[in-house]
Amino acid sequence: MLKNAIKRCLLSAGLQIQRIDRKPEPAPVYDELSEAVKRKNYGEASAYRAPISKCTVVNGFSFLHDRSWHPFVEAMVEYIESGYCSPYSGSILERFYQTWKPKNSLQALIGAQKGPAVLSRYPAFSMHSPWLDIDPEERKAFMSRMIRDENRWSGVNDLDASHGYGLHGPVSGSKGEIEYRRLTSTLDSIRKHGYNRRLSGGDLTVVAIEKEGDYRFCIAHGQHRIAVMAALGEEHIPISINKLVHVSEIHHWPQVYRGIWSADEARAYIDHLFHFDAKAWASSMGLCKRASSPEQGEQTLLDEDLVGSMLGKVAE
Repeated sequence: MLKNAIKRCLLSAGLQIQRIDRKPEPAPVYDELSEAVKRKNYGEASAYRAPISKCTVVNGFSFLHDRSWHPFVEAMVEYIESGYCSPYSGSILERFYQTWKPKNSLQALIGAQKGPAVLSRYPAFSMHSPWLDIDPEERKAFMSRMIRDENRWSGVNDLDASHGYGLHGPVSGSKGEIEYRRLTSTLDSIRKHGYNRRLSGGDLTVVAIEKEGDYRFCIAHGQHRIAVMAALGEEHIPISINKLVHVSEIHHWPQVYRGIWSADEARAYIDHLFHFDAKAWASSMGLCKRASSPEQGEQTLLDEDLVGSMLGKVAE
């Protein structure tokens, strides 16, 4: 009421209050990675139109190629096939959390079983990579804060890291619902608005890893968005590169020269990110076959409105 009274007073004086959209314009998107990196090195805002098939996450789950599998993508394909109405309960995401329960940070990396023994003393959610600037203890503290903050941003204030993390189980029912709701609300928003980079709060952020001229883009922020895009069949997405590392310089990576990771352990981990057959892993865990209901019938095709408004259309 006070706000409205102030507005009326200002209007009577010939003044008007207008909301100013202070969200910055999205960075230019470049088709060539070298150009995006060059612009970033010049101090300019830049984004790269990355192939989703080259994107991965810290444990090796990946998107859109013959060996790819990611629980978020599978959950959203299931959601689409259900007509955008399937619940978290009984979903592939819930089954994933009930099935994959690594005991520590080393196990959570899936492909780093011969990695640094010290990681076995840290919780699974603190998955620690050799290119990080922070040590495992700092990573644990950072991830604990991030998980708590993400839960708070999702409207739940009393869930900390003890309730689980999105990339593995176990998770509490409340945490599972949060992750599922984040995915479905992201998908529903993209169906309504398209992939609007301004609405999404900025581009995905990644660490770009170069090995013998090939690249993988490890997602640091934006995993829900890229999962939705992959589920919708999109093949590219704008990314912002936080850091570019070269395997040929692996001895200079922060956690290698500090002795947390050995060079051989780090190389084996990078090979995992480049070559992990996530689909075969999921199949071995019994996670590749989606649950179906009598009403569901055959796979539902994406409706024409969704395809027309979404696939390949990045709103500037």
